[in-house]
Amino acid sequence: MMGRHHLYRVSEHGSFLATRSTAKLARESLEHEASTAPHDAEIIIDFTGVDAMTISFADEFLGKFYVAVATGDVAVSAVLLRGLNEETLETMQICLDRRELMAATVDGDEIHLIAAPEHLDETYRHAVALRRFRAGELSERLGVTLQNVNNRLKRLVSSGTLKREKSIPSNRGGKEFVYTIPGSWCEGTT
Repeated sequence: MMGRHHLYRVSEHGSFLATRSTAKLARESLEHEASTAPHDAEIIIDFTGVDAMTISFADEFLGKFYVAVATGDVAVSAVLLRGLNEETLETMQICLDRRELMAATVDGDEIHLIAAPEHLDETYRHAVALRRFRAGELSERLGVTLQNVNNRLKRLVSSGTLKREKSIPSNRGGKEFVYTIPGSWCEGTT
């Protein structure tokens, strides 16, 4: 099932992005578009056509946006970066590292994390392979405790890289969730 997604084209702000004031306008535009999209929308931030950006731009635009997503100030289902070239990818890596954040990006048909600690990167690779799963399935696949997997999944969900939905437990009580790689990422992002 293809999830609803909203495409934000960063190139509308230029091909070389350099100032915090431009970044602030871009972030405010992105936040406005995200706030008017359906609550379950997957936000795809497209850097196609952006040749380079400064770290100051990246921090003001996406660093602050990802903080707002992580804290719940911007309510989106998931966030994906696409169209990053070598220059913009390196800038994003530095920006996210400084803020101890991570992001999902797509390159061709491959989805991967940038700026993620190794254990979260490994967890995400397994999640991508499963596409839709419960924490117990991922725990078995990774060979780590359910508690550790739940902690990892919580961080991945708060970063906007995974979707989480409540499922109806089978007479066991308690909360149970189903995690998914956002649908539009699995079926193409065109």
